[in-house]
Amino acid sequence: MREKLQRIHALSKPYCKVVKNSIGRGEAGEGSDIDIVIVAKNFEPFGSRFEFFDEIERNLRTSREYRDLKEKKLGTLISPVPLTPEEIKKTPPILLDLVTDGVILYDTDNSMKKQIEYLRNKLEEMSAKKIFLGDGRWYWDLKPNYKLGEVVEI
Repeated sequence: MREKLQRIHALSKPYCKVVKNSIGRGEAGEGSDIDIVIVAKNFEPFGSRFEFFDEIERNLRTSREYRDLKEKKLGTLISPVPLTPEEIKKTPPILLDLVTDGVILYDTDNSMKKQIEYLRNKLEEMSAKKIFLGDGRWYWDLKPNYKLGEVVEI
């Protein structure tokens, strides 16, 4: 896994990497994927970003780390979320989960830490709640005291 993250780092020259969900909570299991948000200025248009990660994923399958994860019955699927700094400023929904389940691996200028802290404060101000369903899924109730016609912005 370290090899894969190093390759991602070398090719994308990110200024931020964050893992989320079961990995971030320390609850990874056999069916878990590894969600990783990578913020870099030099990403190509959105669709072609994933070709880059597909190649890395194919190469990973021959690594010792991959076999170790498989033997331990831990998830091996990487779910990349490549974003630019401009996209992060628009507060994409993925950031909501980073507030509760994100672990920052790399953040050269603390911009992701600041963005997550800003969002955490905003969600608290709105009395937002993360509602967990019995089957491991969840949703966000961004404004529990919402009134008809009110605009809710993050």
